[in-house]
Order: sequence, then structure tokens, then C-alpha cells
Amino acid sequence: MRKIIKQKHWSQSNVFPVFQLSAPAHNQEFVVLEGDSDDTLLFGPGRSPGSFLPGDCGTVVIHAYHHFIFLQNINLNDQIVLSDQMGMEYQYCVLDVNIIDLAKDQIEITSTDELKLITPWPFDGFTKDNTLRYVVTARKYETYQN
Repeated sequence: MRKIIKQKHWSQSNVFPVFQLSAPAHNQEFVVLEGDSDDTLLFGPGRSPGSFLPGDCGTVVIHAYHHFIFLQNINLNDQIVLSDQMGMEYQYCVLDVNIIDLAKDQIEITSTDELKLITPWPFDGFTKDNTLRYVVTARKYETYQN
């Protein structure tokens, strides 16, 4: 007998876009949604509500599941661009890549102008109990108006 899983239709979800993320060297573009709940991350990358917005002076944290599989090919000094709905672009340069265990460590949010892209590790091994995360940290290096 098959188990029936009741899921909400996307129109009943409470997700909304906050900005766009692009990784030009990897030909990737995403609409980033507000929130990092499982429901939100089914639709796309989500900004952690406990983190800063790109125009603020602080860490912007964006979580994603399969959407961020391209991060396995990210290189130091790659560019990541966030664009908000007001036409501002925020450019970041990749400085660090590491793996953390959320059971032991937490994602640091500081007053440094940086971006953290987070996805489950290993890339093809996502399970609900997996606490390992691949974290790409990029530092903001230029802000200008489009």
C-alpha cells in the first residue's frame, strides 16, 4: 500500500523573492526567496531571516538544496552578484570554502560585508538527518547602482 503524502500547492505557500543571485563564471542565476524553511528551499535558494540584507553591513546567508550543486565547481576569486529589486548590485569575491557539521558548529553571522552560500554535503547525499554543510564564503568588494 502506498503512503499518501499531503503537500501544499505552491500557490498556498508563503514565499516571496528578495533579490537575484548570479554566478557568472558558472552561468547560474537564481531568484532568492525570503526564508530558509524546507518549504521555501523546495522552490529555490532562501535567505536566512537571521542574517543581513545585501545593502546592510553584515553577513548575508543563503541556503539551498539541489539548486547549489554548481558550488562543487566554485573556485577562489569567483564572482557572485546579488541584485535587489531597487536596481542595486552587490558584488562578492569567493574567499573560502569549507565543510561544517551543524550538530557541532553554527553559521557565523557578523558585521562583516560577506556572503555565505550553504548547501548539504555531500552534494548528492542529502537526507533529512544529514548535518554536514558545504559553505562558500565571499567578501563584498564593490557596490554600484545599475
